[in-house]
Amino acid sequence: MSAPTLLQIVPTLAGGGLARATLDAAQAVIASGGSALVASPGGAMVPDLLRLRATHIELPVGGNRLWGRLALPAKLASSLRDARVDVVQARSPATAWIARAFARRLDIKWIATLHRPFVAGDLMGRFLERRQMRADAVIAVSEHVARDAVQRFPTIADRLETISPGINFDRFDPAIVRADRLIRLAGELRVPDGKHLVLCPARLGEDNGQKILIEALRLLGRDDVFCLLLGSAGAPTPFERELERAIEAAELHGRMQIGPYVDDMPAAYMLADVVVATGGARQGFSRTLVEAQAMGRPVVAEDGGGAAETLRPEITGWLAQVGDAAALAEALRSALSLSTERRAEVARAAQEHVRGRYALAQANQRLLALYERLAARPGAS
Repeated sequence: MSAPTLLQIVPTLAGGGLARATLDAAQAVIASGGSALVASPGGAMVPDLLRLRATHIELPVGGNRLWGRLALPAKLASSLRDARVDVVQARSPATAWIARAFARRLDIKWIATLHRPFVAGDLMGRFLERRQMRADAVIAVSEHVARDAVQRFPTIADRLETISPGINFDRFDPAIVRADRLIRLAGELRVPDGKHLVLCPARLGEDNGQKILIEALRLLGRDDVFCLLLGSAGAPTPFERELERAIEAAELHGRMQIGPYVDDMPAAYMLADVVVATGGARQGFSRTLVEAQAMGRPVVAEDGGGAAETLRPEITGWLAQVGDAAALAEALRSALSLSTERRAEVARAAQEHVRGRYALAQANQRLLALYERLAARPGAS
């Protein structure tokens, strides 16, 4: 069978793990001889997508949500009928609506990708999450997400695959990060000289445990530690303002600040003494912790979620009980107190661990096998 034509429908290409996974899948399909299309409202990573020779279809930003779900699939189907799409992949609950309707119109199969557990609190959110379970195949990005899905919807077990995102180790390699990159980035981020850097990269649109980290830094009580919450996309969001107020209330001025989204993450990890992922059970996966371990950095996570799966406790990183600021402070203290020799041991173990479990080539092989299997079977659900 010839390589398939894949359409991915995603909520944004503004950056982050979901956007990176979208580009990785597109690149894998193109490298195998197929074609890749991505429909999204756009974002900073669209030029990267186009450099792969993939096609981008602009979706409307905002607007009437009902219109988007009812009218957009027909519009997409009409514009892409000549593209001979073989399989559709939705990467969020909201885009699953569009993917399913599009697939039904063209009589092809579709995939729902679960990037996080089922966490919606409102009626519409829960309804959208459940609609993903009608897909011909479901991908969970971690065992944590897979367990959550099967517990809630036991009938999907035979359609569910766990495929964690892979990492490009040619990019995340400490040997290729030159000193000039570190000096330039440290200046851009205003990292104080002589301080231990705690790095917490995450999108800052909603609370994902960052307030627990703020309290942990207060309890740590060390003036020689500086923490960066990376991920601001420009104008401060309401949640970023909340974080700024929490940092001020904790009297961490000069020891903690919000930083921008960073393109050169390999250099950012090299600047860090420890990399943190918060969120506990809400976390579906942590690309951040995998990338940080590939760069030889010790990591800290809250237990109970997909982030915790990515590390080896007490070997490549430390786990703290969810929502326990004191436990998180103690985990940070352990990571920051490593001797030079012990830090080198952790770095070697971390790199060996993630290279064995999160290689991009392995993840791509599993994705391509799924795409080809679904493209070979006529008819949509």
